[in-house]
Amino acid sequence: MSWVVLLLVVLPFVSAVLSLWVGHRGEVAERGIAVGAAALGFVLAVAVALPHLGDAEPLSHVFAATSAVGPPIELAFHVDQLSALMLLLAHTVAFLVQVYSLGYMAGDPRYPSYAALVSVFTGSMTLVVTADDLWALLIGWELMGACSYFLISHHWELPEARAGAVKAFLMTRTADLGLLFAIIVLGVRFDSYRISTIMGEIATGGFGRDDLWLPALLLTAAVVGKSAQFPLHTWLPDAMPGPTPISALIHAATMVAAGVFLVARAYPLFLSAPVALTTLALVAAVTMFIAAVSALFTGDLKRVLAWSTVSQLAYMFGALAVGAYEAGVLHLLAHGAFKALLFLAAGSVVHAVGTTSMSAMGGLRGKLPDTFITMTIGFGALAGVVPLVGFFTKDAVIGAVWEAAHEGHLVWPWVAWLLLVSAVVTAVLTVAYSLRAWLMVFFTPPVVEPVETPAATPERADLHESPLSMKVPLYLLTIPTVLGGLLVAYPGVAFAEVEHTLVHPTTAVLMTLLVAATAAVVYLLWRRHGGRDPWHPFVLPHPAVDRVYDVGVVRPVRLLARAVRAGDRDVIDGYADGAGATTRGLGWLLRRAQNGNVQAYLMVVVVGACAIAVAAGVAA
Repeated sequence: MSWVVLLLVVLPFVSAVLSLWVGHRGEVAERGIAVGAAALGFVLAVAVALPHLGDAEPLSHVFAATSAVGPPIELAFHVDQLSALMLLLAHTVAFLVQVYSLGYMAGDPRYPSYAALVSVFTGSMTLVVTADDLWALLIGWELMGACSYFLISHHWELPEARAGAVKAFLMTRTADLGLLFAIIVLGVRFDSYRISTIMGEIATGGFGRDDLWLPALLLTAAVVGKSAQFPLHTWLPDAMPGPTPISALIHAATMVAAGVFLVARAYPLFLSAPVALTTLALVAAVTMFIAAVSALFTGDLKRVLAWSTVSQLAYMFGALAVGAYEAGVLHLLAHGAFKALLFLAAGSVVHAVGTTSMSAMGGLRGKLPDTFITMTIGFGALAGVVPLVGFFTKDAVIGAVWEAAHEGHLVWPWVAWLLLVSAVVTAVLTVAYSLRAWLMVFFTPPVVEPVETPAATPERADLHESPLSMKVPLYLLTIPTVLGGLLVAYPGVAFAEVEHTLVHPTTAVLMTLLVAATAAVVYLLWRRHGGRDPWHPFVLPHPAVDRVYDVGVVRPVRLLARAVRAGDRDVIDGYADGAGATTRGLGWLLRRAQNGNVQAYLMVVVVGACAIAVAAGVAA
């Protein structure tokens, strides 16, 4: 089985090379390579993951190791319950995205590079979730970031695509320094880079409270950037100019979830550092609320879903921060399913209408029946409607936070209460923006005509449903969205140590009533405004925090750069230029003295001798 894991990591990279090599010389073959490799990867992922769920023993194997000075760097893999679940999620979504792209990216001149980058990303994610060496994990971590940069800027002719890619690169790469420094600190402390070895030593005890606070906080900084949490949360909505299937794969189901995975993978380290968990809880409380408010006042469909991703990731971090490991991981899996469904359904809408602006949509219920059904299920799961998977996992998180607030697990107990209030308020806002987006897309009459693109028709009467390659993934993703709640009710299937349901009856009833009341209020507001968007006057093109960053960070750094440039030009260069000019002047004088005229030389000697004699006489 260890060689199957290695094949699972290598296969996507081989597929990427073949896709680029075949290119446009054989489009059918190229598409077959991309989809076929993704299908084989899914089969291998199932073969690796299923035997390691529940109470199965983890799989660990070392293929190679360095013999350099210091702790060895090893090509080692470790597959446990968490890795198995992440493999299933990543390869399922990757396969469906490759199939979906056959229709969505049809006719795209850059399809070979697109398919190759998706394959590289899939292999990178596989390396991250199976690596048992911190340096191997870092390689996959950075490759994911590089693929994200190139895929966001797939339509590089669009200024917003280029700007979004650069913003994502700068924010995530800055945060990744935390992971790099954490690896160095842990390697020095434990004389090993093996993740299982380090976490095993931490779990066995022997470390004082917050004795390992530094590497825990460094990892917190890394996951804050990768998972778009406050204050590095604004890059994810700006990444939406990339192709919609990429938003489903990278920015909803996998890459941004890598931060949650890393916290769960290094959970013994975080449990030994309560200050890191408290920091994570505080970040989650702020992020989920800010992102939900931003989603409510956004007029772009994909940006609404992006902000909701930021908010739901904060739920996962909040669960992990209060010790609810299983609730956080299950919400990660559930979110990966229903958010991939929502993004792919949004892609179906964009494919038909030709724009992501919700004001140009509306009345699409009859034009796009399959998209309407699947997207309705996705929005229901996001809002936490019974009996969809989002209801169960969100209830598990809120219930766990409720218990933590009463028991005072965190360093500062008030942070747990803040997290609880923020989680409940965010749940209300989630219902509001989900219902608003659903009504605007499928019921509200469009304000403006859709933008004509190669993927859209100019007349709304000619709008039609997406091709079969795009509809099949939608319906397949509805299966875990509808039935995934069973995993919360029976978590022992995935986690051997949990034998009871994670559902909290009290919070489940209260949240159901809250969801129903919020939905009723939003619907009445919509009807009162004549079936129009009641939040339209308050829609903001960009989040206010970007303006804060511009005033507080970008402009001061720009002024400082100009000052440094002026100092270099006027001071440093002035000294260098002055020294050069002085040297040239002295050389000119010396050159004038050495003119080759013997009579002038003799005259200088005589005059000099006379001057010396006179000076000597005066001195006497």
